Amino acid sequence: MKKTRVGIIFGSRSVEHEVSVITAYQVIEAIDKEKYEPIPIYITKDGKWMLGPCNIEAFKKEIPNREIIFPPIPKAGLIKKGIFHKRIDIDIAFPLVHGTYGEDGTLQGLLELADIPYVGSGVLGSSLCMDKIASKKIFKSLSFPIVDWLCFERGEKGMIEDIEKNLSYPVIVKPSNLGSSIGVNTSSNKDELIFALDVCFEYSQKAIVEKALLESREINCAILGDKEVIPSLLEEVMKGDKFLTYSEKYRKGKGMKGAGRIIPAEIDDELTKKIQALSIEAFRACSLSGIARIDFLLKDGEIYINEINTIPGSLSFYLFKPMGIDFKELITRLIDIGFSEYKRKKEVKYSYELSIF
Repeated sequence: MKKTRVGIIFGSRSVEHEVSVITAYQVIEAIDKEKYEPIPIYITKDGKWMLGPCNIEAFKKEIPNREIIFPPIPKAGLIKKGIFHKRIDIDIAFPLVHGTYGEDGTLQGLLELADIPYVGSGVLGSSLCMDKIASKKIFKSLSFPIVDWLCFERGEKGMIEDIEKNLSYPVIVKPSNLGSSIGVNTSSNKDELIFALDVCFEYSQKAIVEKALLESREINCAILGDKEVIPSLLEEVMKGDKFLTYSEKYRKGKGMKGAGRIIPAEIDDELTKKIQALSIEAFRACSLSGIARIDFLLKDGEIYINEINTIPGSLSFYLFKPMGIDFKELITRLIDIGFSEYKRKKEVKYSYELSIF
């Protein structure tokens, strides 16, 4: 039986570049090799596309240097640079780029132009959830529970005064379009706030400032599916008194599966069902597909939706494994969903014949 060729796309121009590499090789290791032929496609930090090795040890020894071109032309395939310009075809793409130029809808747009099926959410859902300001506005419009927040653009006047007037310390300052805790700082006074904003604007044009919920618990729920969805078990991420740093989340090269967590989260059944139901509602409201992880804060029995990750670290496989869906099966289901979504798109007409010239 001919194997389905799956283009595993990872790396790219993102501060979450290294996290993406970890997730990609977790998927390459776990994918069903009897059904699929993984084609590692590595994007360098300066945006060059390369064919990568099939295991992370080889990747560590030598950064990929077999450059390829990915033209946004239907059915053109990938083209290996060289004397003969060998063509490399893939049947479906599996985007695993965390953060900018991958999780924000840009890569999905390229795949749409190239008419290649792909795994995961589309352009709209990816871009909405990558932008924390846009997603907060959606949450607010749907009356989802959220913490008090403000947003600002780089160079905007009166930020400090506005924050101190409308929010009380401590506050959390975040880049509007990043994850993995990069550029995130908690501020308990004006000096710390100035520092946090300076750091934030090094990574993003926009900042979101939220009221910090001290001693809150971080509860996450993943959703798998498309039209029909499955909520995962809930996890509680062990973060102590502060938010998790980048190194705490991804230590030892294990991705998010290496972070301290309790699965299932030790909360009552009623609250569990409430969080799962809200996760499903958020997943559908943002037009998502494949998999996403919805992050919540819990304090004094009240839940607050925090953000949505459309390409979560390690694909949150560890939340489905206790339910009988192991990593291999999860990947297979995601690929099947990608093909189904592509088939639905092909049922829509994209041209209209009219003689006007």
